[in-house]
Amino acid sequence: MDLLSRMAVVAVGRAFCDSDLLDRQTNKIHGANIVGLISVTRWGSLITDLAFCETLGQGPELASPTVFSYTLPNIAIAEAAGHFGLTGPVYSIFAEHDLMEKVEQEAIFWLSNHPEISAMVAGRLDIPPSYAEGKAPVAEFHIVNGKCRI
Repeated sequence: MDLLSRMAVVAVGRAFCDSDLLDRQTNKIHGANIVGLISVTRWGSLITDLAFCETLGQGPELASPTVFSYTLPNIAIAEAAGHFGLTGPVYSIFAEHDLMEKVEQEAIFWLSNHPEISAMVAGRLDIPPSYAEGKAPVAEFHIVNGKCRI
């Protein structure tokens, strides 16, 4: 699993630990809940894309299929969704400014227009391309609550 995906699983897990949505025995969402996951990003999977490009250096036949499987920005949150058994919408959006505000609005949109959704996990997930130069990765999620059934 790439770094972005590992960050997503841990950060989403932290958000769930702070809520009553997680069944602590199974580490899955309580069965009566439909929970979605949405992240906002500035750089998406760029750091993984660049790592994949490095594997192309010795020829396309030696490119890493493992790294390639993580070269979409929604793969990281899909890993987290699968880990916790989410059944609601799961996707990433791109933004340059007001990232948390935009992801929060998107989560509220889903909750307002889809009454079957109990909650949305919303947050920011990013690894800056200058990560190696000291720019810190960001993984922060929280629960935007609709009506949870536990």
